[in-house]
Amino acid sequence: MRTLFFTVATTNYLPFAVSLLDSVKLHHPEFEFCICLTDYLNADDMERYSLAKKYPLLQLHEIKAEEFDFITRNYNAMQLANSSKVLFTEYFLKTKEIEQVIFGDSDMLFFDRLPQNVVNEHEIIFTPHFTVPPPIENKSQELEVLNAGMFNGGFFKLKRSTETEKFINWHKERSVLDCIYDFKKGYYGEQLWLNFVPLYFKTAHIEKNKGMNMAYWNLHERTIKETTNGFSINHTSPLSFFHFSGWDYHNPLKVCKWASWDADNRPDLKPLLLKYHEILKANQYERYINIPNYYTAKNNSGKKSFFKKLKRKLFRK
Repeated sequence: MRTLFFTVATTNYLPFAVSLLDSVKLHHPEFEFCICLTDYLNADDMERYSLAKKYPLLQLHEIKAEEFDFITRNYNAMQLANSSKVLFTEYFLKTKEIEQVIFGDSDMLFFDRLPQNVVNEHEIIFTPHFTVPPPIENKSQELEVLNAGMFNGGFFKLKRSTETEKFINWHKERSVLDCIYDFKKGYYGEQLWLNFVPLYFKTAHIEKNKGMNMAYWNLHERTIKETTNGFSINHTSPLSFFHFSGWDYHNPLKVCKWASWDADNRPDLKPLLLKYHEILKANQYERYINIPNYYTAKNNSGKKSFFKKLKRKLFRK
């Protein structure tokens, strides 16, 4: 089965994207790979930025999506990335001779293979933010998930099928042109819509393996132990990948800028945090991180009046 693993990145996030794909390739050399760039690089840029040539690169304009003009004119970098994931997915499954795609956010790192059932079974796979309730004093974690969605949009697998095509069409209609963030009105980018996936799509599978998509939001239910072969979670499952969402290169021992976890109160995470910093440094983080995005540097994303109009349009629907 031909499997394509892809991530979405801007030019300044190429160190993250390359680090991720290097780690996936180490454990899944059978996969094909692609970096989907929500940015624009010309031939001279490609020569200047060597990381752009390490893996196959697909630029947003190349897929000729009908939503291209709107999203590049109006979205910031995060919105552009999140709205385009489904567009790249649709392009791969419709135009390439591959059976399935696996997506991972660029701020992830793999430490082991994915579970066999994730690679070989199921047509639609997402992972929950967590499956065990946090202590009552940390109920804010539950409130955050009630606002942002039960499932994390940073990882999914989609296998070519009629049901998958229905999912793509449904999700694209709701999330691409309406990729805004407004908790009061029930919008959280593309992610909040995923709450409906287990209800609407009979072949959808929610993968609860705790070695997948470990991140700051589920640390209350997972601990890490270093082994001779990598890392294990709760002494039971190998750590497939860690999601470094909210991690700061300049404060590497803090797990996330939005949470209180760090290497002092979670010493089991210290090896991962140090390793990630080392890998990003080797992949020239400091050279790339301040490169401006071709689209967002000059579009409407900084104009509040535009988003007020967009919200009014959405909320009249």
